[in-house]
Amino acid sequence: MVTDWMISIFTLSDYIFAMVGASLVISGNYHVKRNQLLWVLLLLGVIVANIVMNINLNENFVLKTGVAALIRITYYAVIVTGVYNYVKSHQLEAQFLEILNIVAVIVVAIGIYITIALYSEGQLPYEILWTFTRTDEASYFFKENASLIRTRSVFSEPSYLGYYLNVILSINLFNKVQLNTKRVYNFLIVTTVLLTFSYSAIGTMIFIFILYIFSQIRTGKIKWTRMSIIYLLIIFVLIFIFWDFLDETIMKRSVYILSGEDVSAYNRLVSSWKYVNLEHIFVGNGIGHTPNIWNVYAYILSDIGLAAFLLSGIFSLFFLYKNFYLGSVFIILNFQKGGYLNPIFSLLLLLMFIYMSDYKK
Repeated sequence: MVTDWMISIFTLSDYIFAMVGASLVISGNYHVKRNQLLWVLLLLGVIVANIVMNINLNENFVLKTGVAALIRITYYAVIVTGVYNYVKSHQLEAQFLEILNIVAVIVVAIGIYITIALYSEGQLPYEILWTFTRTDEASYFFKENASLIRTRSVFSEPSYLGYYLNVILSINLFNKVQLNTKRVYNFLIVTTVLLTFSYSAIGTMIFIFILYIFSQIRTGKIKWTRMSIIYLLIIFVLIFIFWDFLDETIMKRSVYILSGEDVSAYNRLVSSWKYVNLEHIFVGNGIGHTPNIWNVYAYILSDIGLAAFLLSGIFSLFFLYKNFYLGSVFIILNFQKGGYLNPIFSLLLLLMFIYMSDYKK
């Protein structure tokens, strides 16, 4: 919820991570299994080896930046492992998912309030909710139509809010711990993702529902009945009623993207790879040396090199093997929001690890 809130050089989530880790240690609830320790050491070993090679081969490598990134990854790995073991050992998956959805509803409520406050043109206070994040108009005006305000809640951009909500939605639909969440949670999440007017967030959400329909057909839970026809008619009626809105926010945006006038999709799929240095393709530019880009895989190839990039591909395939639907969403999300050295990516990994398998695995 507060991964975008900056306090000094860290996010508020970083400080919360520290409190969570300290609480687990003090209460005697921090545990790491031997095989997990080996995986963490392997991860850190790859990064240390990459730093050593960059010191010797890359004259532009900044050791201070590399060490800071190594410390950050170690910190996240330690916290994620501890929280994962705590949730699994106490079988708190259901309670944890309920909390995640309640917090998501709070985020939705704050987002709708801020949107109404912006439309009221100063009649309602909202600035205090953006104390530690962006306040500029570019972060909430819909650029194709300045009369439309995009919902971003407590996040710095509408697409980041959409990313966060899509993570919760995908876990609600595809968790393998046999948990069914209340439909009202998913309804509120879907509605708010639409209100972000974020093309990438809405596209990811549509992809999630296509996967969900496929999963329901595959398991025989969807059957063609009279109710199915009624649901389809309701959908067509809603599309007809809100066509002007859909045309303004989605159809025209699609035309802009296909014509090249909107470069956001191009940046995610193509421009994110421009920092890959072919002269240092095997060792990369050095961990933490790539500017902000949208694509996690491009980040890894640019920063740590080809070997780490291939390992990240194998890691993604492992997710697909364990849970095809969550694994597919994981890959798509890595193209929606870049960065692997930030807390939200670590939280994404934590949630995927917890809910990709059933209780016994």
